[in-house]
Amino acid sequence: MFQLVENSKGKTPPLIIITGQSLGGSIATLFTLWLLEGLNLSKAKHPLCITFGSPLVGDEHLQKCVLEFSTWKYCFLHIVSNQDHTPKIFMSQNTTGAYKPFGTFLLCSTSGCACSEDPDFVLEQFATTNSHSAQTQDPNLGFPYGQILEDLKHKALCNVFKSIEGERDPLEASIITQLLAIGAVSPQSCMDIDNLVGKMKAHETKLLIQKKKNSDSDNKLNDVKIHMAYLEWYKKESKDKGYGYYDMYRKKEKPADVKVNEYKKKLMNYWEDSVTEIKNKPQLDRAYLQLRWLYGDTTYRRMVEPLHIAGYYKDGGDNYHTEDGKSPKHFTLLEKLHQEKQEQEEKKKQETQKQEETPESGPSKSKRKNVVSSILNDDSCFWARVEEALIMLKNGGLTTDDKGKLKEFEDYVWIALKNYAVSPEIFLKNNSFMKWWNEYKGIVESSSSLSHFMKNGGPKEYEEGKFT
Repeated sequence: MFQLVENSKGKTPPLIIITGQSLGGSIATLFTLWLLEGLNLSKAKHPLCITFGSPLVGDEHLQKCVLEFSTWKYCFLHIVSNQDHTPKIFMSQNTTGAYKPFGTFLLCSTSGCACSEDPDFVLEQFATTNSHSAQTQDPNLGFPYGQILEDLKHKALCNVFKSIEGERDPLEASIITQLLAIGAVSPQSCMDIDNLVGKMKAHETKLLIQKKKNSDSDNKLNDVKIHMAYLEWYKKESKDKGYGYYDMYRKKEKPADVKVNEYKKKLMNYWEDSVTEIKNKPQLDRAYLQLRWLYGDTTYRRMVEPLHIAGYYKDGGDNYHTEDGKSPKHFTLLEKLHQEKQEQEEKKKQETQKQEETPESGPSKSKRKNVVSSILNDDSCFWARVEEALIMLKNGGLTTDDKGKLKEFEDYVWIALKNYAVSPEIFLKNNSFMKWWNEYKGIVESSSSLSHFMKNGGPKEYEEGKFT
């Protein structure tokens, strides 16, 4: 059954409810998955699928796919009676089989009901009640769930038993209450209770440990946001003093520079661990982690790698990009992952609409022009290229090869400017780029595009988003 529930004032998207009983529940589940995959959720809420006595749908691969989208599993509510054999038709006696559950299960018996989102718990109870129940019925006729729904109106979802024999800790007592409520065991079957409780307690303990790990991870992520916010403040403070934050950090003359160094190390530790995690994940989990990060990894790389480069050259380094250089590998991998995301997005875009605009005149450039004052350098190694160009000028006696490399750097800067791919902070009078330009402008041909730009108000136009 398919139903639209609309707000009477029509101000919110309609709620889509899909229901089905027995084999119809399987169809409802598959239809809901199809909706979730293709539905425009800006115009409609997430659909809600409610099934009654539905067989399990899909194996562990489908289960894993559903669980990767954090909100999808909450779109499914499966109501199952311990007397209904249909939900277990794809299970062998006392085994879980290849079919795996997902969503929320409301497990019912004559004693009461219990809710669970834990797939392992659901399978365990299916196997237990499957072995206890000899009742079979035609799955096309279905089990009479109307009476169960009627009963739910008059009692709590879980029966709270007055006493549980023996001294139990709260976790054991909670598990026993649920097992008794759904008819998985009886109060007299102490052996069954102890056996099942032992299994479920071990499983719940494992879940609690995992939850704590996730909580610790969330706390680390919050710390990362705080550290990044401090770097944003430091960037603004540096700009107000006529330096870019790259050169301010390179000088390291203020107490704030020491604090930035501390946060830089913490951020690098976090992302190095994250990159190690993603390298050890299969492709499907890797895609999930990339989605979870969104573009946080790119902002981190563009903000923090310049600080690492500043420290490298302050300590006497002369070529950040060589094998002997100090470029951490996780920066390279994050850049590679970012490029993969861009390629995927571009491919998807090309599949949905015809591309009529060039990269230089497309919406991406237009958007950058409007927010140019806040952008970061696209190339997180921009300042390493500036330093290498400065070193060539400092050495004097430019060879033909040096002049060729300086011309390559000039062209690189010009292309970046045309695409609004560098921050206007590079034009601050006290930073390394302007130091390079002040030395290089006596060498460069006056007819070059960059020379014309720098001498005819180009930096000011660029900062105002008026450069074309």
